[in-house]
Amino acid sequence: MKKIIIAVIFSVFLMLPIVSAQTPSTASSELVTPTLSIEEKDIQNFKEKVATKVAELRRENNRAIAGTVTSTEGTITIKFITENDVEFDVKLDENLTNYFQISGTSTKEIKKEDIKKGDYIIVDGIVNDKTVQANSIYVDTLLLVFTGRIIEVNSDDFSIKVLGNDKETYTIDVQSDTRQMLLNTTTLTEEKIGFSKIKEGDSIHFVVEKTGAEKEVNRFNAIKFLVIPQEYFIK
Repeated sequence: MKKIIIAVIFSVFLMLPIVSAQTPSTASSELVTPTLSIEEKDIQNFKEKVATKVAELRRENNRAIAGTVTSTEGTITIKFITENDVEFDVKLDENLTNYFQISGTSTKEIKKEDIKKGDYIIVDGIVNDKTVQANSIYVDTLLLVFTGRIIEVNSDDFSIKVLGNDKETYTIDVQSDTRQMLLNTTTLTEEKIGFSKIKEGDSIHFVVEKTGAEKEVNRFNAIKFLVIPQEYFIK
């Protein structure tokens, strides 16, 4: 009989729900859900709307501009070369602004001190009037492309004077690594030439590098050029 009573008690024990031990404070904190007052909800909604609007404005004003460095004292001032030489102040952040040097297809990180007056830079950041809050600054090479007619060939210093289609006169210095090409008027293919093949009166398409350190206005080192003989136009 005792065995039957013990078995019944044990069965009832197994059927009881298991309640984990916990302190009164822990149990009450899990059951209580904090509620916000109407005023607090309004404040929270207002903050969310402001944050959304700020994010939208940042997206709208974030863009990249390019120009030539005219000063590196305190802030970097660049001259925005595509809009009538308008100057922009570039604001820097010690913790956020990054600096890079572009060389061909590769990019390496540099320091602010590596940026010099005359450098051509691309600034990515938030534009506000004539100020840019820079996220990133890229130092690049400014390449200019021109077309014109050769008006003088100087074999003493290996330079060519060109009257450009824009009515400006340019002097291009031919370097040892300048790619010199001539249009073959018979085959209409490009072929490499030496300096002696260049003649006054020929047309020329040329690419030059603007470094900001030019000693003369409109005088540049030639990267490459293509000479088109006069004969091509009188056939």
